[in-house]
Order: sequence, then structure tokens, then C-alpha cells
Amino acid sequence: MAIIIEVNTKKELRQFIDFPRRLYEHQPNYISDLDITLKGRLSRRNPFLRHSEMALFLVKESKEGKIVGRIAAIWNKTHLDKYNDFCGFFGFFDAIDDVQICKMLLDHAGIWLRSKGIKAIVGPTNPTTNDSCGILCKGFEYPNQINMPYNYPYYDDLLKAVGCTGVIDLVAYEIFEKPQLEKYVNIMRRAEGHLRRNSIEIRAMSPKTYTSDITKLRMAYNACNEGSWGFMPLNKVEFEYLASELKSIMPYDLALFAEVEGEIVGYIIAVPDFNQVLRKIRNGKLFPFGIFKILKYRKTIQSARVMLIGIKDTYRGTGMDLILYQKITEALHQQHIFHCEASYVMSTNKTMNSLLLKIGGSPTKHYRLYKKQLSEHVS
Repeated sequence: MAIIIEVNTKKELRQFIDFPRRLYEHQPNYISDLDITLKGRLSRRNPFLRHSEMALFLVKESKEGKIVGRIAAIWNKTHLDKYNDFCGFFGFFDAIDDVQICKMLLDHAGIWLRSKGIKAIVGPTNPTTNDSCGILCKGFEYPNQINMPYNYPYYDDLLKAVGCTGVIDLVAYEIFEKPQLEKYVNIMRRAEGHLRRNSIEIRAMSPKTYTSDITKLRMAYNACNEGSWGFMPLNKVEFEYLASELKSIMPYDLALFAEVEGEIVGYIIAVPDFNQVLRKIRNGKLFPFGIFKILKYRKTIQSARVMLIGIKDTYRGTGMDLILYQKITEALHQQHIFHCEASYVMSTNKTMNSLLLKIGGSPTKHYRLYKKQLSEHVS
């Protein structure tokens, strides 16, 4: 008989981290983060957990049996302060193809959240919408890019079977060689003229400006995303933590800012797809051999993920987005990268979806977040 336990020991945390690797052992398109990265997200090293709470659960076939499912229940103070909607979250969801196992996981996450006054659960977020989130519903033939999830096709059916309904879809676009910008020559010229007239300069981050750039970028990031579905602003420590995770794998040339009088009014950031290296380290361990594989393969990366683009309200509709895509393409080519994925794009973001289709992007992956109302007494 299956049992569920809360993760409280190092051994159980090890099992929580390792379970997906066993579940996807024979699925070549699944690529896991390194242990050190996952432990950081699940521990107090993650500044999110300095103000919010998370409980981890495992389902076992029996008391001494193998692991068949995992989930995190997440009480997000930032979200509750901003939206006051009594919503909690679930994340790090993985399970075998069994409705009862899925029900046990969602029920226990619900019980834990109900004890904190939560009335509905949304997810998966790992642990927030500023991190990896969603269930892959289309595009299983492609490996997951850096900081993106991967799962079996049956996950959607499992979550629907236990009462979850889709709340929003997210799209990932694939772009080969370069964006098709030639047909927008007139728009590009007007955009370039607008930049000149308004003394807007586009520049890359540099080691000398890193600290001040991160401070200004956080302000621009929070401002550009205000009003987006489920967005939660990042405080200084949280943003610096996310930036530090990317700093070791992202060339400075791939962080571009549109700046006027020292203020960042637009930005685009791409990250080399480090998962092309991590797929060589199936056990997630840096030592003794993982570090040598990183050194060997990191210069062979042939793809990137455009993970952030934002333009402040005043400058939207000026063609700045096209200019930024042109500039990041040039920067990627300098890195000998000629393929990229733009993700995530909310299905409700008509402007960005339209733009990516116009420049030749192909919507290859679709993800979904789900919501479930919690009953007073979760069985």
C-alpha cells in the first residue's frame, strides 16, 4: 500500500532530487539540473525561502518500497501580499502514470496549504513563476533547454483526472539561423531613428558595470512585467541570486540593455543552452567526473535560450523589440550560436506571440499551469 512522507532528512532530500532521474532514465530528452543547483533551490540558500515556506513530499510504494512520486507545497508570501487571493502553489511535481499516486500528492500538498489558510492551489512552479514552471503538453520530441521543465505526456491527463484545470498556457518558439527581419526594413529604420532622437543607446553588460547593471535591471524587470499574469516582483536579494546562477554560464555580451540617461528602458537576455552539457552528466554530480565534462563540452554548445525581453510602457510600439532581437542575434552569432529558443511567452501576450511568428519563430513547445480549488476537508 502506497504511503506518503514529508521530506525531513538528508536521505529523503536525496531521494526527492534523484527520483525524476530514475523516472526518466530511458528518456533521452529529459535533462536534469545539477545537484548543487537543485539543493540551492530547495534550501535556505534560496532567498525565496527567507520569507516564504515550502514542504516536500514523497510517495513510496510501501514503507520500504521505491519512490513513485514527489511534490512541493509552496506558501508564497510575495504572491499573497500582492494578490490577496488565498492561492498557494505546488511544484517539483513528478509521478508514475497512476491517478491515485497523483491524488495522494495533490491532496497532501492541499492539506499542508489549507492549514495556512490557502483555498486554491496553482502550479507547477519550481518554486515560483520567476523560475521553471508549467507542464509540457506539446513538444516532447525536443529536449528541455536550460531552466525549462520536461515531463511525460501523461502528466496533463493525471492532473485533469484529480480535478485540476488549465489556468494559462505558455509557449516556446524555436528560431533557426536568424530572425526574418529583412521585410521590416522600414520599421527598423523608424525604430533606429526613434532611438537616436531620444538618445537611447543599446549596450551590453560588462564586468565593470555588472553590479550597477543588476540593480537597474531589477527595477526594469519588475516594471516591465507588472500586470502580467501571476507576476511576482523580485526583491534585491532574490534578483541577485537568480543573476548569480546565470553569471557563470552567460557571456556578458548576451545581456543587452536599451538605456537612456542611465535608466534601462528595455532589455533582452539570452543564455547558452547549458543543458547540452548537463545531458552528459546524467547523475547530476559535479565530482569526480562532472566538472571535467563541463570543461570539455561547454565550448560545444550550439543553441541558446532567449529567456528575458522587456520594454517599458513608454517605449512599446516603437520597434525597439525588433532592434533588440537583431542585436541579440548578432551577439549570438559572435558566440557561434545560430539556433535559439524564446521562452516562455504567455499565450495571452498577443504582441510578443505576433512578433515571434512574424520574425520566423516556430511554436514548438507548449506548457500549462493548472489550478484546483481546495476543499475544506481534503481526503
